[in-house]
Amino acid sequence: MFGFIARRLIAMQERMTGQSADYMRDIYSGSPGVFWRFAFASSLYHYAKVLPLEVYSVAGLAAVRAEDCGPCVQIAVNLSLKAGVAPEVVRAAATGAVEELNDDNRLAYEFAYAVAARDIQAEGLRPEVERRWGKAGLAEIAFAVANTRAYPTLKRAMGYAQTCQRVVIGGVTADVRPREAA
Repeated sequence: MFGFIARRLIAMQERMTGQSADYMRDIYSGSPGVFWRFAFASSLYHYAKVLPLEVYSVAGLAAVRAEDCGPCVQIAVNLSLKAGVAPEVVRAAATGAVEELNDDNRLAYEFAYAVAARDIQAEGLRPEVERRWGKAGLAEIAFAVANTRAYPTLKRAMGYAQTCQRVVIGGVTADVRPREAA
């Protein structure tokens, strides 16, 4: 019974993200308890009440870009586009073209990327993030960064994040390698 439900959830995830979730099948076969805890936690991952959807998505894209250079970025791109974020904003965030982002999105991107990359620049950006969106907005960006890190980490540990890949955004291939790898 639980195996049937797990298979259905994995298939649903693959349809929603447009990417393979074979790593989740491996997790379930190795430890159903870990699978169910991760599945429950994943259901809590999107939470933006103060931040505009676009700003939250840009922060998530920045963080995933600092963590990954392939399938996880593609998933974040696909989910952002499905949520209604403009393709040009998604492309700019996914490729690191911060000069193409408006001021709010640029701030969210730079702060989230710096936090995910453990860059000291985050300290200088935090007061502006808090001034612009308050403690609630700061917490939402922190949550987006923390949530974004879970998938690449889990996939790397399970042996599924071994290579970079080009990401497709609106039918066009884009280079999403992190700054350090560019």
